[in-house]
Amino acid sequence: MESLALAIFKANGVDLHTATYYTLARTRTQGLAGFCEGAELLAAMVSHDWDKFWPQGGPARTEMLDWFNSRTGNILRQQISFAESDLPLIYRTERALQLICDKLQQVELKRVPRVENLLYFMQNTRKRLEPQLKSNTENAAQTTVRTLIYAPETQASSTPEAVVPPLPGLPEMKVEVRSLTENPPQASVIKQGSTVRGFIAGIACSVAVASALWWWQVYPVQQQLLQVNDTAQGAATVWMASPELENYERRLQQLLDTSPVQPLETGMQMMRVADSRWPESLQQQQASTQWNEALKTRAQSSPQLRGWLQTRQDLHAFADLVMQREKEGLTLSYIKNVIWQAERGLGQETPVESLLTQYHDARAQKQNTDALEKQINERLEGVLSRWLLLKNNVMPEAATGTTAEK
Repeated sequence: MESLALAIFKANGVDLHTATYYTLARTRTQGLAGFCEGAELLAAMVSHDWDKFWPQGGPARTEMLDWFNSRTGNILRQQISFAESDLPLIYRTERALQLICDKLQQVELKRVPRVENLLYFMQNTRKRLEPQLKSNTENAAQTTVRTLIYAPETQASSTPEAVVPPLPGLPEMKVEVRSLTENPPQASVIKQGSTVRGFIAGIACSVAVASALWWWQVYPVQQQLLQVNDTAQGAATVWMASPELENYERRLQQLLDTSPVQPLETGMQMMRVADSRWPESLQQQQASTQWNEALKTRAQSSPQLRGWLQTRQDLHAFADLVMQREKEGLTLSYIKNVIWQAERGLGQETPVESLLTQYHDARAQKQNTDALEKQINERLEGVLSRWLLLKNNVMPEAATGTTAEK
């Protein structure tokens, strides 16, 4: 990436997009020295050529600088260690970031990039590394250091500069920012053939960088988005993030056509894939066991309503008996016994529909429904889990017995 960026610099001048990638690459390979070089390059661009460099749009520049702040900030905080010998580079980096932040405060942007986060980090690092007894005048003297990239002084300086350790592997180059309306160089300076070849090389490098970035970042995201759209819930989530009237009806119909146990079925598919891919993994086995036990525990909370079914059968048989003995008569004790058994059977298990009716009545009377909500949620989870186990040929009764034995 670094060599491609240098080729673009030499062919077409410096643009913000390539400069941020170049700075990131230098930071990864050269650490603080590379970050200092890139920060000074960006500072010169932003502070002196704000109206010239590409891209011209404010939102695009804001997005690129925010990306630069996030990626380089992570590298500086996690991969680079600082020592007192780094103070000269830290002073230079801090000055470059200060120039960038000052310029961003002066120009008109809808949202100011958070480059000041990098500035604060470098300031805090400097304060932590500076000796306690060091005077402010000595600090100021060390900050008088020329930049890495831009043109050298036209005359010798009368005051000695602070000694800066040589930077590892910094390329000697001269770059310039070219505006969109800038005239091409004269033929006496650069040959026409070299210009055409450089322009073609720059285009080829730009296409190569853009293609690599697209294949590395954009293409995987597109594939994941297509997989998400294959499910009704995923498609609905994508629609809510970016609503479109054209497919609104289709997304709703997908949700209606989706089985209520689809999330649990997805979990079963994940378990099979994990079992086939990592059959010897202890982590996979533990997670799959927890999943199965959770399903079985939920299914156990779903009553089989055998007492309710038995009561219906008993009442039906009692009605037939009454019709048969209509002329003979029935004793009062027999009738009481049948009614008591019916009430007992119906009271053992309550259908979830009855719980929903109780919840509706309680809401209408403005009563506390927390206990009912918890009971309804547990029953619905139990019903769905039991239905899933039955579809997968797992008998909840056997699961209940196994759990009880444990």
